[in-house]
Amino acid sequence: MANNNSKLHLKAHNKIWLVFVFMLTIFVCLTLANEVLDLPHYLFGDEPTTYLQRKGEIIFELLIYFIVIFFSYYYFRMKLEKEVKILEGFIPICASCKKIRQDINWKALEEYISEHSLAQFSHSICPDCIRQLYPDFADKHRSPNQK
Repeated sequence: MANNNSKLHLKAHNKIWLVFVFMLTIFVCLTLANEVLDLPHYLFGDEPTTYLQRKGEIIFELLIYFIVIFFSYYYFRMKLEKEVKILEGFIPICASCKKIRQDINWKALEEYISEHSLAQFSHSICPDCIRQLYPDFADKHRSPNQK
C-alpha cells in the first residue's frame, strides 16, 4: 500500500513538474515572439524597437528561463528526496530469523524497513505456514479453491 502511495506521489510530482515546465515554456515562447516580432510596434503604433535592444532582451529572457528551470528542478528534486526514501545497497540479514544488523544491534525486518522507507506492514499467515504451524486449523478452514 505504501509503495503504491509513493508511486502515486512520484507521478503527481512528475505531472506538476511537467505542467510547470510546459506553462513556463509557453510564457517564454510568447515573450520571445513579442521580442522577435516587436508586437507593440505593430499592435499599438509604438516606435520600433532597435534590433540590438530586442536581441539583448531575448538573451536576458532566455537566461531567466534557464535559471528558473534549473532552480525549479533543484527544488522539486530536493523535495522528492525528502519525501521518498529508497532502500539500496547491502543489507546484512540473519539467514534464520531475518533480523537486520544495524551497527551492533539487530532489528526486526519490519522495524528496519519501516524506519528506512515509507512502507508499512500488516501481518497474515500464508497457506503453507498455516498447514505447518496450525494443521488442525488449516484442515477445518480450507478455502473452496484448495479442495
